[in-house]
Amino acid sequence: MSVPLMAGVRPALALLLLMALAPARADARKTPDDTAPCIEVQVNGERIPAWDCLQRKLAPAPKPARSPALPEAERLMRQPGNQLMQFNLEGTRQRMGDAFGRSVVPQRPAR
Repeated sequence: MSVPLMAGVRPALALLLLMALAPARADARKTPDDTAPCIEVQVNGERIPAWDCLQRKLAPAPKPARSPALPEAERLMRQPGNQLMQFNLEGTRQRMGDAFGRSVVPQRPAR
């Protein structure tokens, strides 16, 4: 091969090599627990399943760390309105019944 042709082939070969190594590196990141199969053993005709392995595989994913504690003012702002004793039109209509807008005495007394 001539020298100019070899100069053009080397970058192409390097790119091809990098593309071939990328999937191999992605598989290397998996932990052994994720890829290892659960093996059942048979002793004296009795089948013994690998319960600890199955439990690890079926366990829910760990939850992310809790967010830092909110300041007291922010925590109060995020509470629902009924806990903050705020006015709720639908709740008032339910309690007052057909007397809503006509009387100050509710149809059903507060419990």
